[in-house]
Amino acid sequence: MIIMDVLVLTLIIAVVLQFWQLRKQAEIANKIAQQYCEKNDLQYIACARIKTKLIFFKRQFANWHSVYLFEFSGNGEDKNQGEITLEDCRLLDITTEVYRVN
Repeated sequence: MIIMDVLVLTLIIAVVLQFWQLRKQAEIANKIAQQYCEKNDLQYIACARIKTKLIFFKRQFANWHSVYLFEFSGNGEDKNQGEITLEDCRLLDITTEVYRVN
């Protein structure tokens, strides 16, 4: 009975830590997208996570590798997309499609 309680408690803690890490990562991705748009004189629209996977034994025991899609406008009329790739809370890459500016 005690072993079962410990396993359930461990599972609950793991889920809470996963949620906390992914939430922190989402806030960082949103901030990066806004800074990218501000730096390049673009209008920021939205940012959302499109893919997440857990990678074991790369740099640490476990790393969250996530890709976020952000939308922006270069001229105020068109909508374009870009991708932000994060590993844990570290920026790996930002890519955007070709866009028009005024």
